[in-house]
Amino acid sequence: MGRARNGMLVALALVVGLSLLSAAAAEAARRPTPKEAAAIKRLALDVCRSPAGACRYHGARVSTRNPRFAWADVTGEGFSGALLKRPRRGGTAFRVVGTQGGGIGSCAYWRRRAPRPVLRDLRVSGLLNVRTGATGRCG
Repeated sequence: MGRARNGMLVALALVVGLSLLSAAAAEAARRPTPKEAAAIKRLALDVCRSPAGACRYHGARVSTRNPRFAWADVTGEGFSGALLKRPRRGGTAFRVVGTQGGGIGSCAYWRRRAPRPVLRDLRVSGLLNVRTGATGRCG
């Protein structure tokens, strides 16, 4: 009786562990398709323009929670990223809804631009508490 119970507990633990693992994987942003990547790169480099020097594109992530949102990793003088949104799923007509400057922005800024699950999925970080200076994920 004891062995059967232990076996059931092990099986239950495996099921719970695998379901948590699949839920975590489901909330991971994905790489953009080639068409999405080209549109994101073009827009992100355009918004990053700086008279101080050229900007560099380091890639992008598209949210799996809401594929209308994407994050562009672009660096330049006083610029470190952009949050993009498209009017409909599957299109490539992105627009910039938020930019990250040289410092860290407030999470309140990001939360006005995208839902928390999207910010979590895209790994957007910011200032959590202005008084204490605490920083972390905004989602």
